[in-house]
Amino acid sequence: MLTPYHAKYFAHELTKRCPSDSIEKLASALVDAQVDLNPHQIEAALFAF
Repeated sequence: MLTPYHAKYFAHELTKRCPSDSIEKLASALVDAQVDLNPHQIEAALFAF
């Protein structure tokens, strides 16, 4: 069961926008990733954003 506070918090988290150069944007894309990334791949992805 969600309290009104938690409902607002989750709604904010689900709809918030991140700047294109933000690490949060990359992190949100990788949360559900099913692959193992190497450090150089992460750096390349950050550069591409």
